[in-house]
Amino acid sequence: MSEPFVFGIPLIARAAAKDWTAVEHLFALTLRSVLAQSDPNFIVILAAHDVPAAWAGVAGDPRFRLVRADWPPEPPTSANDDGGRKKWLIKQAVREMGGGLLMFLDADDWVARDLVAVARAAIQPDDVGAIVMDGFALDYAGLRLARFPIAGAFDGPFHGLCGSCTVGRIVAGAGELHRLDPHLALGSHHEWEASAAANGFSLARLETLGLYMVGTGQNHSETDGPFAAWRREVTESVRARGTPLSADLARIFGQDVRELRPSREAVA
Repeated sequence: MSEPFVFGIPLIARAAAKDWTAVEHLFALTLRSVLAQSDPNFIVILAAHDVPAAWAGVAGDPRFRLVRADWPPEPPTSANDDGGRKKWLIKQAVREMGGGLLMFLDADDWVARDLVAVARAAIQPDDVGAIVMDGFALDYAGLRLARFPIAGAFDGPFHGLCGSCTVGRIVAGAGELHRLDPHLALGSHHEWEASAAANGFSLARLETLGLYMVGTGQNHSETDGPFAAWRREVTESVRARGTPLSADLARIFGQDVRELRPSREAVA
């Protein structure tokens, strides 16, 4: 293994969550998709106030590291300030370990089993990072999904809507911002492609799949984000027009469809 590949997961505080049981359930599924990676050479950094139950299953694995948030939990804001502070903690942790490839992963989204392997093969030494080009939105309330672009709701690519789509190369001690903090230099996930082109940065495109979880009642973009109403329209489109999640597709993301339960109970 050369430079580390890191999944950075910021987790909402229990005191700020609408339903902590649902948060823990969705986090466990996200963790399952990470554990299913075909390339096991990765690190997970969880930034959290509270330790979710599923963490007990990986706490003894040196690849899994916990960074505790030390500020009082606050209610969610439209700017997701809590999540931003936790992402900063994760970036600091990556710098302290000497740098690496960092993918922020929301605590309810899934990644394909080949994500780490594809990223390692695709990202070249001069690349500032990479973006996942394709994927699905899954309405977990009914286990129906739609591939991007989503007809009648969003005509853009996967990385235009889902934040769990970018991989930034962090070079500890670098003098250039895009090397020290590519996530800050390139902006929000939907800006990465245009920002890299405008600044002459080399950005890899990852030919793998991502999965954006919607309809859980826990997704910040649908509940407290600045475009919450529109995001809920996207969810309604997936719910109305999507197709059932198949066993084969679930396996791509490290899941067993027989073990997934619709989350109506969790979001009621």
